[in-house]
Amino acid sequence: MNRWLGLVGLLVVAAAALALRLPSLDRRPLHNDEAVNAVKFSALWETGRYAYDPEEYHGPALHYATLPFVALSGARSTSDLSDTRLRLAPVFFGTALVLLLALFADGLSWRATIFAGLLTAISPAMVFYSRYFIHETLLVFFTTLTIAAGWRWWSLRKLSWAMLAGAALGLMYATKETFVIPLAAMVAATALTGGWCRNEEAGQPWLGSVRERALAFMVAAWKPLLVALAVAVAVSLVLFTSFFTNWQGPLDSIKSYLPWLNRAGGQSPHLHPWSFYLERLLWFHQPRGPVGSEGLIVVLAVAGAIRGFTGGGSVGINRNLVRWLAYYTVALTAAYSLIPYKTTWCLLGFWQPMILLAGVGAVAALEAVRSRWAKIAVAALLLAAAGQLAWQAYRASYLLASDWRNPYTYSQTRPNVHELVARVQGLAQVHPDGQAMVVKVMVPESYWPLPWYLRQLARVGWWDALPDDPYAPVVIASVRLGAALDEKSGKKWIAAGAYELRPGVYLELFVEFELWKRFVATLARDREE
Repeated sequence: MNRWLGLVGLLVVAAAALALRLPSLDRRPLHNDEAVNAVKFSALWETGRYAYDPEEYHGPALHYATLPFVALSGARSTSDLSDTRLRLAPVFFGTALVLLLALFADGLSWRATIFAGLLTAISPAMVFYSRYFIHETLLVFFTTLTIAAGWRWWSLRKLSWAMLAGAALGLMYATKETFVIPLAAMVAATALTGGWCRNEEAGQPWLGSVRERALAFMVAAWKPLLVALAVAVAVSLVLFTSFFTNWQGPLDSIKSYLPWLNRAGGQSPHLHPWSFYLERLLWFHQPRGPVGSEGLIVVLAVAGAIRGFTGGGSVGINRNLVRWLAYYTVALTAAYSLIPYKTTWCLLGFWQPMILLAGVGAVAALEAVRSRWAKIAVAALLLAAAGQLAWQAYRASYLLASDWRNPYTYSQTRPNVHELVARVQGLAQVHPDGQAMVVKVMVPESYWPLPWYLRQLARVGWWDALPDDPYAPVVIASVRLGAALDEKSGKKWIAAGAYELRPGVYLELFVEFELWKRFVATLARDREE
């Protein structure tokens, strides 16, 4: 397959990726983390400055990347920042990731690259988190760009590719602190691949080969590595200093690793067993729910890795690159699995290189049969399996977008949060103080994303327990607190509804009785009109 035909194929696949990612971005309410990111972005949107916090949150790359998309969408103020507008940047990078794979075509072949692009486009995990206003999709994009540019430099020895790899590495750093995990896996994969090659060529002891190859690589490549590192530092400095307005930012980005390391191994509701990610990817089935499985990708990835380590070679496939990807994928999968602190979206880190190996595995499957009809049958089987993955992606991102039976939802906000917010806004419209109406929210669990959705109200208070004076025109309280303001107030407040914020977190809405009567009267007038 020639380059132009390959590029056209990737463009078609990228169009399919966009079609799966872009529609109905507001179908799922913002997750806790998305809402926190929205607040951080709104500060950047209003002030033009991002102050990095070493204790919480992540790097500034997501927020700066979101700026042009929000501006082009026509937003003029924070009140215009809809769920859809905030999620446009991850959609873009999730789609662009497909096109980025073209940089691997001379090492994986165009056939393998297009199939890897197809799997990237339709993988339920890749689609679901490309519609999420969090850092992970951008981290995967910049990580893949670092690897691709590094591969191009290794193949062509042009300094421009080393500089691009350095810029991508700097963007990884400015995206999320966990960039150190794929970076360490890259170093390990490079050393192991070099050791394998030298052992294969000279029959030397394997561990000795690793050391010698690593030293030889450093001697041969120290100049471009130094240039790449300088570019990485420059790019990260620009972002962490908020374009040279916050010189504390770079120091804070280093200080952040102590709290993050404590969180990774300490007490947390996000501590999970080593199998947490693989269970969601290979076979996920909740009661009364459908089966979710991306096992096809794992099977093909294993076949691709075997092709890299066996004697047989496919036309256009560089076995050293395939071996490197195999080492990298195994190292990264092991690292993410062994770290106790886990959130579902982190699986994207090792899933994308596994998809690259799966592209090679698809080619290996086609080459394993000789007759034309057998190849057609294998190709048809692969496409049918890919179609089933695409259906799972649609089901996860649209039909079960907020459902606990979805493998990729994680402490997901329930859809009726919009009903609660609309009700509070309706009450504010009939209150004499309007948007300055006092609202008290009392939730010992995390109350996010309510602070974001109630941002237009000027006087909202937040408690993790019942205060001495819990009364306000509108009160939102966790059922765990047993507020019972209707009974305690002698019906001067009434219970106006119950809402599920997220699985297991239930809220009660209490409204001052006179305010409730005015609100109900407006509903009656609306029905009459």
